[in-house]
Amino acid sequence: MPIANRFPIDNIERIEIIRGPGSSFYGGFAELTVINIITRAPQDLNGIAVSGNFGQMQSALGRMNGNLSFGKKFGNVAVGVSAFIGQANTSDRTYTGLDGLSFAMAENHTVMPFNINATVKAGDFQARVLYDRYNTTMRNGIGTTLPQRFSTNFTSLIADARYDWKISDKITLSPRLNYTRQQPWNLADSSAVNPASPFNFLVIDKTVERMFGSLAISADVSKSLFFTLGAEYYIDNGTASELDPVSSLWSDSLGEGSRTVQYNNFGVFLQSLITTDIVNVNAGLRLDRHSAVPLAVVPWLGITRTFGNFNFKALFGQNFRAPSIENIRLYPQIKPELTTALEIELGYQLQYNMFISANLFDISIRDAIIFGGGGYRNYERTQTRGVELEYFFKDAWGSINVNYSFYLASNDGLSDSVRALNPYRVWSYRTDASGKPTPTFVNDNVLLGFAPHKITLNSSFNLSRWVDGLSINPSFTYLSSRFAVSEVKLFEGVQTVKETKPVALLNVFVNYKNAFQLQGLDVGVGVYDALGSNYDFIQPYNTGNAVLPGASREIVVKAAYRLRF
Repeated sequence: MPIANRFPIDNIERIEIIRGPGSSFYGGFAELTVINIITRAPQDLNGIAVSGNFGQMQSALGRMNGNLSFGKKFGNVAVGVSAFIGQANTSDRTYTGLDGLSFAMAENHTVMPFNINATVKAGDFQARVLYDRYNTTMRNGIGTTLPQRFSTNFTSLIADARYDWKISDKITLSPRLNYTRQQPWNLADSSAVNPASPFNFLVIDKTVERMFGSLAISADVSKSLFFTLGAEYYIDNGTASELDPVSSLWSDSLGEGSRTVQYNNFGVFLQSLITTDIVNVNAGLRLDRHSAVPLAVVPWLGITRTFGNFNFKALFGQNFRAPSIENIRLYPQIKPELTTALEIELGYQLQYNMFISANLFDISIRDAIIFGGGGYRNYERTQTRGVELEYFFKDAWGSINVNYSFYLASNDGLSDSVRALNPYRVWSYRTDASGKPTPTFVNDNVLLGFAPHKITLNSSFNLSRWVDGLSINPSFTYLSSRFAVSEVKLFEGVQTVKETKPVALLNVFVNYKNAFQLQGLDVGVGVYDALGSNYDFIQPYNTGNAVLPGASREIVVKAAYRLRF
């Protein structure tokens, strides 16, 4: 999911990160965690807000964005609308492909977001319409460096309506309807749409529509039991335009190319909370029946307990990732991924505003949906185990949050022939005369692209003692060395990986609220990648691409003004 310069940060009220499995409640796209971005409600704004930011990298424009929002509550009805537009270069450095060809990233890899978000809330009824058009340009194709840039659009229209009907003080019935129309990876450049064009294989002009409906009932059965029981149903319709190459069409019942396809899915879920004097128990179960893939049934169980200043959590969950329409097109026999997650967390409250915690985890994915050789397939299993440590402190002068995480990849129980199919495996090889890949280097303890050691620091320091409304907000990320594919010779059966240097990223932002004694005016200035680390994006599997250079050091200025009425 491309996310660079994607969301208007000023419209976000808060971000919830729900750790661990979430499929039992959220469905087939909440396999490992849930990140819930909650935008400001109209009553939170209660007026008009306008904001903009500008960023300059060392040798090119970093970003330039503008946002306008309105929100107001009129009696029992609240109305809000916001619009966001911008443009950015993803980097100002030079990309060099594995084929030896190079180009400047600036003006070749760009993003141009535009979205409108409107919502209305009347009592317990809420409706929203979101239009999002995200334009990107790129020159690094799969396995080759393209001679020119191509434009790819991600366009979505989403309408959602829901109602929380409070039947009684203890029972709530929640019907919901949703319509989604999307054109992902839409590439229809004039230089590629001609069937005779050498770039025709790049063309994607497909539209997917989903009609979704759900009904859930939530009940406070007693002081010790709460549950939510629900059912969902959706229909997916896919349409390929006349521009799409025949090779990218769906298969019909006769095995021939079809420009339309339809699937449906029915799911039921149960989520419950049981509180006792000994422990609290969260339990869930979900069943999904998709018309084209096998049945998915996943349970979830969490146990929590506090002992004075100590807290304890144990989690077992099975989750699934539902195959997408393109997964099914390229591999009709594909199965859902099935993830089993085990976590144990211990925490201690050192004082009222200071916490520490340690989390042990073991996550395995069976039938992992992987990409390779121009298509998708299921890989037997991939697994990681590790630990995460966290420290949090907050006071009137500011806050500090420090996190350390470590993982090890595990291939226990997998044969050598199965391991050789793992696209996430760190290995260099040469294919012998019989076609068997012979490893020249293997590191089974890590995954391609992912650092085994990671340290993050998020902090904010209130400087109002000297200047009212002034704060400085440093953030820091350290990544240990990672592995990346550095050479691919397809016709010679050669793959080489290299170990990259550790990376330290430091961002510092200074914010001034109600600046210059003008109520509602916020200004700020900051620097991203202050240490000049020049972060690289490493793909965690081999697509024949080199690492993608990230942005150089970037200076950012921002201004926002809110008028309440």
